[in-house]
Amino acid sequence: MRKKILALTLVLSMVLILVGCRTKIEDNGNKGKTELKINFATGNALKTLTYNTGTPVTLPDGSIYTNGQIKPAWNYIANHLDVAIKDVTVQGQTATNMIQIAAATNFEDAHIYGGNVAETFMEYGAKGKLINLLEYKDKLPDFMKYLEEYPLIKQQLTAYDGGIYSVPYVAELDEFSKVFYGRNNWIETLLDTDELLPETATLDVSYTGYWKGSKARKGANVVELQNQAASNGKLTGEVARQQLIQYIDTNYPNLEKRSDLYIDDTAEYDIDELVALWRVMKLYPNTLFKLTTGQSGTCEIVPFFFRTKNQRAEIFKLINYFGGTRVYGTNTYTGLWYVDESNTLQFSFYQDAVYEAFDYLKQIFSEGLINSDYDDTNNSADFRSIFYSSDLSVNSSGNSTVKQLGFMTFDFIPSTAASSPTGAVKAMLPPVTTLEGMHDNKFHHYIEIPRTVMIDGWAISANASGKELDKALELFNFFFTDFGSNVQNFGIPGVMADFDNLYTLPSGDKVPTLSKWLMEQAKIYTNGDVATFGQQFMGIRMPIGYKADIGFEYQNMTKEAQEGYDLYEEKGVLTLGYNKPSKLLELSAPCYSLTRQESARLATLSIGDDQINMIYLYIRSDKNSVSSVDLIKKAYESANILEYIDIYRSAYNRTKA
Repeated sequence: MRKKILALTLVLSMVLILVGCRTKIEDNGNKGKTELKINFATGNALKTLTYNTGTPVTLPDGSIYTNGQIKPAWNYIANHLDVAIKDVTVQGQTATNMIQIAAATNFEDAHIYGGNVAETFMEYGAKGKLINLLEYKDKLPDFMKYLEEYPLIKQQLTAYDGGIYSVPYVAELDEFSKVFYGRNNWIETLLDTDELLPETATLDVSYTGYWKGSKARKGANVVELQNQAASNGKLTGEVARQQLIQYIDTNYPNLEKRSDLYIDDTAEYDIDELVALWRVMKLYPNTLFKLTTGQSGTCEIVPFFFRTKNQRAEIFKLINYFGGTRVYGTNTYTGLWYVDESNTLQFSFYQDAVYEAFDYLKQIFSEGLINSDYDDTNNSADFRSIFYSSDLSVNSSGNSTVKQLGFMTFDFIPSTAASSPTGAVKAMLPPVTTLEGMHDNKFHHYIEIPRTVMIDGWAISANASGKELDKALELFNFFFTDFGSNVQNFGIPGVMADFDNLYTLPSGDKVPTLSKWLMEQAKIYTNGDVATFGQQFMGIRMPIGYKADIGFEYQNMTKEAQEGYDLYEEKGVLTLGYNKPSKLLELSAPCYSLTRQESARLATLSIGDDQINMIYLYIRSDKNSVSSVDLIKKAYESANILEYIDIYRSAYNRTKA
């Protein structure tokens, strides 16, 4: 009891301190209007509703926005809805801290609360602290229509008591979040030409291959062929390349050129054929250094890498290509839940196929084919910048300073396409794989994680009533109308976008055309980053309750990025979604609504970072790692994984009722 009193005292003390830190928002002629107090915390003062950049911005009509004012787009929204918006957020505060303080003060400081705390919204909504949106269907017609269109989203938003207490930020549904990128010219040089330099590098083979035996796609497995040709377990570049070329010539005789197996819309390689290519690249450092820098010399070749240590979990996405094995059910590294064909929630890291894949990843990593620093939590380097952007770096003597070059990554479309100064980095289709739940024995291009409903969003305090409640509901619904959605996605009509002169996307959909003024201001304020300017300076595309549209991003992509996006769309790469015919392709929830009893049970378990770190150590063959995947499984069992799964299955089963 004494600890609880001390904790409550501390929270209340924080409330008193932070109230005094709130930014003063000026009254811009809002007298007489209903005032909506919004507490929208993101942990970043540049990404709230208040202008905090430190540099004034001037709109075409001459109006000037400075620190402390509501951002231009939100001022427009307020005027359009005839409401006064007051941002009462402690600028820079995290959503978690915000919601803790709000709970301590009974959600009385604001009418609307927002942030990346969807699970908490469910918790406090079920406790009666937030309004149940289902009780106001008549005032939320467009949002309710959206939920009817996507019943799975409605299911996933529903708390354990049957209520819906928040409106989510919905990322661009049915669009790809990240794709594979690689250097096409490396593949073409190594497979289509003989313009190669002498190489002495060798590689100790470890990976044994997946698509072999009863699973074989072709008569032979290229990895096995390379392994058999290795001398005492050591593979040279010449041998690895010779075996890969012979394999392609034998098994893909209709290709115009060998590189077509991997690049553009003719790509049909599997994970083993990719590893065979990575091996060749690893063993041709002199050739690839010369090709990339234009100078003689050598460097380390990194066949596959992830941008930062924070993206180390990307390695698990390779598991998909070992027979379509599921890992992530939603767009988050912690989303290790998926729904199987029997409509049962499964925890992927307690599946035999995943444990088998850990061994494959361990083998591939031991060959030096994956960036060795990807799991170094002490290394904050941007590997994409190191492996792509520094291609032409030289010292004062005019000699290349490049020490490492990377071939392939899995990352966001626009930024990755723009990351190479030589333009050599191109989008690549993902490896092909069978998908068990498709029951067609065909090989598909597949990516598990698309853009999804996120854990960001906003909710209305149960203390809101009368005009404030009506206006809060009107605001929530506004962003699900066609016009309101366009305002949040593209900005102020006539200023940031032309709502009459529409831009046609490759899909045929038409969206507002971004204005010349917006592009020019982005060059001035954010070095041409239109998305950052739109969010930080103007206030659009905030992770509040709205549905994002790919049209904004597509208009800002480079030509190379658009080509990559189009490649995935035109090739029909399969991914997860909310209205899919198969459970295999169905997205799971970004979070689950737990009862008090379930939360209490969960608090007694220790499922989480301990086991995940054990997996990373195993893949790296670290001296402190366990000796087999069986011991990883036992570690989960010792932490009572079955009870952990039972808790979440109960939460999932309630949403089906």
